[in-house]
Amino acid sequence: MNWDNIFKILGKYTQLKHYNSIFETLNIKKSNSREKMANILCEKATSNGFFGPELPEPVIKEWLNLHQIDGNNYTFVYNLQENLPEGLLYNLYANRENYTQINLWDINPDNESEDLSIVMPKLNDILLTGIYQDKSNDSYTFSFVAPSVISGSRIDGSTRLYKKLFFCHCVFYNSSKNVKVVLNPSANLHNVNGVKKNRYDWTPIANMIFNKAKDYVGQALIYAPKWIPEALYKFAEQATNHNNPQITEASFKAQESIEEFSNELLKVANIDVDQEPALHNRLIQDIQFSYEAQLMEIHKTDEEDGEEVTIFKQRSDGISHIISVESTEEGFRSGAAAQAARRSRQDGLIDLLGVSLKTNDRAYKFLVEQGIDAYLIRGTNTFVEERVVNIVIDRLNKYREEIYFATQRDESSRKTNFGSPSK
Repeated sequence: MNWDNIFKILGKYTQLKHYNSIFETLNIKKSNSREKMANILCEKATSNGFFGPELPEPVIKEWLNLHQIDGNNYTFVYNLQENLPEGLLYNLYANRENYTQINLWDINPDNESEDLSIVMPKLNDILLTGIYQDKSNDSYTFSFVAPSVISGSRIDGSTRLYKKLFFCHCVFYNSSKNVKVVLNPSANLHNVNGVKKNRYDWTPIANMIFNKAKDYVGQALIYAPKWIPEALYKFAEQATNHNNPQITEASFKAQESIEEFSNELLKVANIDVDQEPALHNRLIQDIQFSYEAQLMEIHKTDEEDGEEVTIFKQRSDGISHIISVESTEEGFRSGAAAQAARRSRQDGLIDLLGVSLKTNDRAYKFLVEQGIDAYLIRGTNTFVEERVVNIVIDRLNKYREEIYFATQRDESSRKTNFGSPSK
């Protein structure tokens, strides 16, 4: 291993939280200094004891290749039409040394030269640095590094271009049709391996990485994530649900009174309830929303599990309705914003949801957004571990299954009714 290059890579790209991950895993005493932690890793990887180095090369290599999968990343989630052939991923993993194209420590990341052709000359394409198996979720991660060009400034303030490392990963599952492309959205990006993003849309770069991974796994057709708006609706409804039987009981008991009250209001306005059933139903719904919101101000909400989820932003129909709250403690569970968000969910399709997930006494914020080929989970200036992103993906998978089975049931019911003989 070329530790001179490793130190340079760690100095340019690695955060303290990245170090904490491997130090906690290996039960090594941590430090508040990134430089000290890098030196500790080097010492443990190069000191030859009776049984060899304390940290073998494969351990350092795996962490070095994978550590950037945690952070303020963008995760694009694709849905395959068919599972990959059985045994394919394991066979690629078992023969990974035959497919690995470069070791990160073979790259000198110095990039001060303005002649980009001589900066990191070995990095001229998207190159595979390793394939890794995670038995806990039956996944296989293909780790890549690619050349990227960003704009920066000279000492005099004029603009110039720099060549940088671009870390990216593609994660496949044996037990799921999900595929994740994880990348770090570099600021002031010009291109990644010659491909430019569309303003704020990183889809072209994510698709390029996905296509590169298909060089190894073969053809992999995908479904467009048309189900995401309905899944985000379910996500928001569950996250903002009070889960309190007192509120449910009170709301149920008030239903008849609310209907009578709405009738009287419409009569005062000279509106015939029988002639305007849609208006009547909507008024009942609005009153019900407001009544439950007031009950939630009085009674506490209960969590269904150990993970506390709140919603802090919601966008419907592209840009038609954007609702957000400054505080994420309660999110859209109570108050005027909650009522507006709930009404917006009823009236339009949700294509973006801001989610705050609190687990293990730590809060994570990210946005879930519909895309053309994949849906996107992106951090909001928060260091988010991959395992936390997986929690959100698992929830969305559950909603997708519910949507699928509901659609199948409805189609079956329509076919049955269509085929029934008339009486």
